[in-house]
Amino acid sequence: MLDEVDTGWPSAVTEDLAADDVQLDRAEIRERMSGALCRCGAYAGIVAAIEAAAR
Repeated sequence: MLDEVDTGWPSAVTEDLAADDVQLDRAEIRERMSGALCRCGAYAGIVAAIEAAAR
């Protein structure tokens, strides 16, 4: 996920598909997680961990 963002790959929720950089906000993280991880009780912690790793 972080590599995709670093290379500028847009997702279904990316506002500007022509932008050179993608902002990894919570909506982007959730979209990129969809289909890959369950939405169990740890989901919110996983989103926070990805935000921390992206910093």
